[in-house]
Amino acid sequence: MTTSNPKQCINREYYLCMPKNFQRPTNLLQQVYEKQVVLENIFVRNITAYGTIRVNNCSFHKKVSVRFTIDKWKNFSIINAYHSMYYSDSNTDSFQFKLTIPKDKLLILLSSSLQNSTLSMNVSFAICYAVQGEEFWDNNYSQNYRLEIIENKQKRTNSIIDQSSIRKSILYDGVLRKQIAEDYQTISNEFRQVGNICGLKNLGGTCYMNSVLQSLLFTSLLTNYFLLNENDKDLTMNNLSVSKQIIASEYLNLLYLLYCGEYNVLTPAPFKQVIGHIQLTYLENQQQDAHEFLIFLLDHLHKDLNTIKSTEILNQTQEIERNLVDQINNHSIIVDLFYGTYLSTTTCLDCMYTSHNFEPFICLTLPIPSTNQCTLEDCLRHLNEDEYLNDESRWFCPRCKCFCNGKRRLEIHKLPKILIIQLKRFQINYEMNLIKNNTLVLYPEDNLDLHQCCSSSSVQQSFYTLYSVINHDGSLNGGHYTTFCRDIMVNQQQWFECDDETIKYLHSDKLYLNSKAYLLFYMMNQTNM
Repeated sequence: MTTSNPKQCINREYYLCMPKNFQRPTNLLQQVYEKQVVLENIFVRNITAYGTIRVNNCSFHKKVSVRFTIDKWKNFSIINAYHSMYYSDSNTDSFQFKLTIPKDKLLILLSSSLQNSTLSMNVSFAICYAVQGEEFWDNNYSQNYRLEIIENKQKRTNSIIDQSSIRKSILYDGVLRKQIAEDYQTISNEFRQVGNICGLKNLGGTCYMNSVLQSLLFTSLLTNYFLLNENDKDLTMNNLSVSKQIIASEYLNLLYLLYCGEYNVLTPAPFKQVIGHIQLTYLENQQQDAHEFLIFLLDHLHKDLNTIKSTEILNQTQEIERNLVDQINNHSIIVDLFYGTYLSTTTCLDCMYTSHNFEPFICLTLPIPSTNQCTLEDCLRHLNEDEYLNDESRWFCPRCKCFCNGKRRLEIHKLPKILIIQLKRFQINYEMNLIKNNTLVLYPEDNLDLHQCCSSSSVQQSFYTLYSVINHDGSLNGGHYTTFCRDIMVNQQQWFECDDETIKYLHSDKLYLNSKAYLLFYMMNQTNM
């Protein structure tokens, strides 16, 4: 640092750097039993550090705290620290923390650095684990764990593409690529998986996340956007800021590792932890619903990527859909690919007044008929069934100025390029318990036609090709997710089964006679886009 005014430095760009001598413990459990508390893993993103601590589960009367210091061991200053426990096994527990250096703390570090004429800054921390009043410490053998704070001295340009961001992107920076590969504990592809597809380790109940990530990997239009930027000249992944667009940035890291063909298996713990500190449910290592996670992920990717001006979509949208554009709030590749439009028509049965409303959707949720076997077309027919509004559900008619009996019909006005269908497997029975419907739903592999579900005002072609299926096996509380997928841009005939880190070729009978299908991913035929 050469400046003499720390207040001028506070607006500059800084990032945390892992210590060069940090090594993940290889004999983790043995160290936990001996030391009681061990820093299992840590990785940094911009000015934030994420960590996992493993502790000895020797007593129910325990208290774990993560304490950070900016001076010396056992003299603590907590800096935006958070920890959450999740069950791991019968002998140890894991705690996850997030450490962000805010500007006021950074200013203190800058001032201290200048006063001491040092050329670098660092933040250090130790971990305290207390069991029935007895404290156990992990402080890297009385030297504290240290993270350097480095100033990014690369000058920014006035061009659309930020050159400093390019240098730090996993797509362009080999050093960063190596570090992120270490963060994800990648296993090199010496013995290639089937189809050269990278598997994802199960972190304990995280098959729901793995199945969604594999399906999105095979969503070629989205993957090409992140890795190749073929369809957009202005919005590029080079402009991603890890501080403001953390999910999109981390998704890019993970996507590159999955796609590059260099690795056999990776551990998606960093992605899970980044997601988990935004939605605490996903910090826990227990089963969640794949559909809910998919919607959560797409929603946050949209929020990170909605930098295209909303006027562009207005120019491509009919006047009648302007209200829909306002609801979507700006635009992104997620909207381009996954969002469709419902047309809801409500008719007053007294005066026959008709109201039209447009609503966006990202997934078609279809009920399954009560039978042993049906087709996807049977499920789709229920989408357009008239809903009668009477008794407590009567509709307020603007013409009659009172609540009247009505009829509502739902149709598709605009089809998405990527159609996601959720088969409603879980239902509440008369005893108010959730039960699973295991009906075999026969779904087409090619040329799914949705014209029967579209409104008369829709002029789109409606043919789709299946490229991924997320399956759920078991019950609501004890199930397992797997993924069937194919790359329809490369080899339309070959299907694969992704079961966490295991990849296998898929037999056609298993694809067609699949009573476990839960989420279906279809891509609109290229000629219709």
